[in-house]
Amino acid sequence: MKGIIIIGYNEESKVFIDKQFPSNIAEFLKISPQILKELSDHHFKKKMEPNYLEVKLEGDINVASFYSGFSFRHYVGTPNFTVVVFLSDDDILSINFEGMMRRISHELLPKREALNFDDILGKYYTMLKNEELSPYWEEIIEGERSLIERELKKNEDGQKTKEEDGQIEKSVKDKLEKDEVKSDLVIKNSELENLLTEKKGKIRELSIKYTDLASQNALNEEEIDTLKNEISEQYIKLEKWSQQMAELNENNSKLMTEVNKLTEKLNEKEKKLTENEATLSQLKNESLEIKDIEKEAENILQGMEDLKNINFGLHSEIKSLETQNAMLKEECEKSRMSSNLNIDSMTTLKFKIKNFKEQLSSKVAREEEINEQIFDLKKEIKVLRRERDHYLQIVKDNNLI
Repeated sequence: MKGIIIIGYNEESKVFIDKQFPSNIAEFLKISPQILKELSDHHFKKKMEPNYLEVKLEGDINVASFYSGFSFRHYVGTPNFTVVVFLSDDDILSINFEGMMRRISHELLPKREALNFDDILGKYYTMLKNEELSPYWEEIIEGERSLIERELKKNEDGQKTKEEDGQIEKSVKDKLEKDEVKSDLVIKNSELENLLTEKKGKIRELSIKYTDLASQNALNEEEIDTLKNEISEQYIKLEKWSQQMAELNENNSKLMTEVNKLTEKLNEKEKKLTENEATLSQLKNESLEIKDIEKEAENILQGMEDLKNINFGLHSEIKSLETQNAMLKEECEKSRMSSNLNIDSMTTLKFKIKNFKEQLSSKVAREEEINEQIFDLKKEIKVLRRERDHYLQIVKDNNLI
């Protein structure tokens, strides 16, 4: 159990919390006026008489509630109040719980104005929680005890009625002896005798019912004791199951923690695998680029070989030109020695020598240009070889071959 409150109603039938224990239980359970109105509506559907119910309200709030009754001619304790007990999920109520709630209503509602009422309410709540209260089944009906109590006492009343009826019969006989003429008294006497006979029959029936109820009550008490023992056993089993559930929940919590850790590791592994796949794809692309670069390098080497062949041919031409130059120089010497030859042939030879010199200088300039190109190509080949070696090392490290 979580707590107890007493609900009152003002002149406009609006609900308010009159008393509560613990002092903040309504605020703690977030009990709104709408929830209290819903509970009151359940009670008011039962003819506004004292009634008891167990119900689950809005917000999964389990309550056991007793309404004291609306009329001042039929109530328990004080009219127009409701005693509400907030239940826990594991509460198992006894068959006398309604009777104990009625006792609280009967004994506490008239004492609401007492200065120490909060202490009294807390005491009764503890007794209710421990099932230490005795049930109370009486009701105030038109200023008398309830019909239940009246039925149980009819046997004694019947005996008194019998004595009274005997006295009436005696008085009637006396009157008949005095005045036999009054026939109406004889008729009345007959009627009284019939009534007496009927009452005796009713007394017998009530006696039989009382005996049956007493025996049935004894059987019910035995059944109650048996049920209490079974409930105690169920409580023990419930405690064991609660312990087992607590252990299972703890183990489940540990397993969930391990699963979360393994999931995090798995996500990290998958992330690394994705990164490795991306790196592998990049390396494959770079490998293809390396192959393209190697092809370009082969083409450049082939071009260098072609340039070397061209250079070799140019050297051959230069040598041939030098040979021709030497021959021309010899001819020039011969022509100088034969200076007496005609001037026209001399001029022609000079012109030829000039042409040969121009051809020789152009050949030398071309050879220098080719040498510069060969030097630049060698630099590019060195750079390409370094990149090739770097990419080959990456391919070996990542086992791409």
